[in-house]
Amino acid sequence: MRIATWNVNSIRMRIDHIVNFLKSDNIDVLLLQELKCTNDQFPYEILESAGYNCVVLGQKTYNGVAILSKYLTEEIRYGNEIFNDQQARYVECLIRGKRIASVYVPNGQEVGATAYDYKINFFEQLTSYLEKEIKNDDFIIGGDFNVCRNDMDVYNPNLWKDKICCSVKERECFEKLLSIGFFDRHRELYNNEKIYTWWDYRFQGFAKNHGLRIDYILTTRNIDAQSMYIDLGTRSKEKPSDHAAVVMNIQ
Repeated sequence: MRIATWNVNSIRMRIDHIVNFLKSDNIDVLLLQELKCTNDQFPYEILESAGYNCVVLGQKTYNGVAILSKYLTEEIRYGNEIFNDQQARYVECLIRGKRIASVYVPNGQEVGATAYDYKINFFEQLTSYLEKEIKNDDFIIGGDFNVCRNDMDVYNPNLWKDKICCSVKERECFEKLLSIGFFDRHRELYNNEKIYTWWDYRFQGFAKNHGLRIDYILTTRNIDAQSMYIDLGTRSKEKPSDHAAVVMNIQ
């Protein structure tokens, strides 16, 4: 099975890119973030015609997450019910015996801001919830975590030191999430490879490869991750998202 995660930064603006990616990369399950649309604005007809079941938690203007699957989706859970939070940042379902989730962690704006405190609290709630859930299922969670795990995941660590996505507290939150039983499969498979998933629209960020790795697919150990790649083509198209898709092949 081939699973991908992609922050599309507006599904309605990128719908052609998404359909092309689903076909070209033969994606079985696609985790989407930053839909920027309500449920009734979601392009169900286009994606269902392409052969995908759609699990959607939308939000006007901001946020929004979804799971697209060639297979039956069961036992759907929505983050705003789990976390008592109106922001649409988490959705999960059961697909072929595996529990699969899409998450969009808050950006946090800047260290010390109210939005930063909200980000840390979101991480803590997410970790507390998942710690209970992974005891019962094979679990895969992918999405935009808005954290560079370490300096290898930053094109210029000195420039980004202690800034948003690279602060000590954010990294501690991410490591705590891993410690409950998740594994950063990309680093396990390609330990020393420079990997980025986001490039600023400004300052020729993509052309200069001035990127950050903030998008991940994490799994429990019993998931057999065979290979992974970043589809740079999803970032190099005309009017692209500022994120590239991350793809994982599992047994």
